[in-house]
Amino acid sequence: MLKTIHSFKSIALALFLVLSFQLHAQDIHYSQFGRSPLNINPALTGLFKGDVRFIGNYRSQWNKIPVNYMTFSGGVDQKFINSSMKNSLFSAALYLNHDEAGDLKLSNTNVNLSGSFTRRLSTKHYLTAGIQIGGAQRRFDVSKLQVDSQYDGDRHNSNLPTQENALNSSVFYSDLSGGVNYRFQNFDNRMKLDFGAAVFHANRPDKSFYKNGNQKLERRWSYYGMTTFGIGKIIDVGLQAIGQFQGPHQEILVGGTGKIHLNQERDKELAFGLGLSYRLGDAWVPSLAVDYRMWSVGFSYDINSSPFNIASYRRGGPEFSVIYIFSKVRPPKEFEICPLF
Repeated sequence: MLKTIHSFKSIALALFLVLSFQLHAQDIHYSQFGRSPLNINPALTGLFKGDVRFIGNYRSQWNKIPVNYMTFSGGVDQKFINSSMKNSLFSAALYLNHDEAGDLKLSNTNVNLSGSFTRRLSTKHYLTAGIQIGGAQRRFDVSKLQVDSQYDGDRHNSNLPTQENALNSSVFYSDLSGGVNYRFQNFDNRMKLDFGAAVFHANRPDKSFYKNGNQKLERRWSYYGMTTFGIGKIIDVGLQAIGQFQGPHQEILVGGTGKIHLNQERDKELAFGLGLSYRLGDAWVPSLAVDYRMWSVGFSYDINSSPFNIASYRRGGPEFSVIYIFSKVRPPKEFEICPLF
């Protein structure tokens, strides 16, 4: 009977390990993807109204199952306007992503530096190209690893060797990504439209934990469209869609938002927004956002609609975002160089 129980536990553990390692073959993702722009395209670096932007994102997913996720991102991007470069500007960003899941604390931490070049094609049209370079560390807690060789005939004994000598608990790799973005904007009706495409892990780095392994990280292709436009004096409507494809994995998310400007007086701006998105075959995502002066705070919650809701009880998990934009007063001539909305 003990052997039967042990065999069942071994199978369950092996399945858990396989799931943990395979699930992390897919990159992080946010339901509020427009509020984590540097994770969908390096070409979105510097595309905001202001001079310096600080962004923070946090996501907790599937807390009701063993392989739960915790994801955090934080970064800053800045424009560098040169008066001698009329209709053009450079921008740069530094940001960090950290993802962790399961009892083994399987994690991936990467730090990235991105740069972009924006060219104003005409009064309302902009084209941006961006590139990203970085490094990542993938690791797990080997002290929590349990394998058959640690079974002493009666129970699991953590003091026994795992005999996994070819297995590293940590691996580091370099990363390269790039993308392009087109923007149309119209100040008269508060309209902004972005279309873009990007490829992440273009160099396909090796992420294997085994010393002689060769597990190439699949490229992630990102395609998206985002628009907002004003209706009357105080209402904005937004539409957004994204498709991300990485090996056998894919994510398609579509949604809409509505925003009401409660105060548009300078330095007292206040707006409140509601949204609803749908991740195809997976989850509904209601969201809300509050904008006050230079701050913007967002919250959303994934409600699972896939067959996986049997395990998750439809509780996909919450997601938070915060954005702070610093703007300095510029003389009219400098503002006219590249007045990004």
